[in-house]
Order: sequence, then structure tokens, then C-alpha cells
Amino acid sequence: MYKPKKIIKRKEAKAMFKLIVQELEKESQLNDRTILIVDNITLLEQLKHEHVDDIKERGVVELFKNGSQEMFRENKSVDKILKIVEQQRKLQAELKLTPASDKRVAEVVTVDEFEDF
Repeated sequence: MYKPKKIIKRKEAKAMFKLIVQELEKESQLNDRTILIVDNITLLEQLKHEHVDDIKERGVVELFKNGSQEMFRENKSVDKILKIVEQQRKLQAELKLTPASDKRVAEVVTVDEFEDF
């Protein structure tokens, strides 16, 4: 039985770990090699929620002071969340856990299209 790394503390990240492990077990794809990718996805999930907390605390934009200059700038956590989500999607695709990578869906669509001709 695989468990999340000890560094994983957030409830959301632990839940994601459990969900992905269950999906990989259903497909008989859970092994030491795939668990490394699951660990990375889970770590990214934890980081994502830390950035969400930062946005909740400081907002989407923040007041930036540079000497006598004052301006608003985008909270860098917003951009980091977008990058984390994209990286998670790539790792999920590598594990064939995205809708686009589901071969059964693609096969059903292909068969139905050709039957119409």
C-alpha cells in the first residue's frame, strides 16, 4: 500500500494522492515508477494550495513600494498557480488520467463515426 510522502501535510493533497492511486489501481498501472509521478502531482497540489492561501491573504494584486514609487502589481502566486495546474495536467496525461488520454472514449467515438458511413 502506497502512502503520500511525509512532507505532504495538506488534506487536499492527501485526497488527491488517494484518488490517483485508486484510479491507477483500477487500471493495473500502479507501480514504483508511476508512484513517482503521483508524488510529484501531489506535491504540486500542496504548493498550489499554499499559493491559493497567499492570494486569499494578499489578494490578486498587491501594493508595491519602491522608494517613493507606489504601484499595484499582480500577486506572483496567480501566475505560479497557472504553471502548477499546467504541470499537473501534463503529469496526469503521462499517467493517462485525463479525458483526452482515455483510450476507451476515443475508441467509442471512432467506431460510432465510421458506422454512420
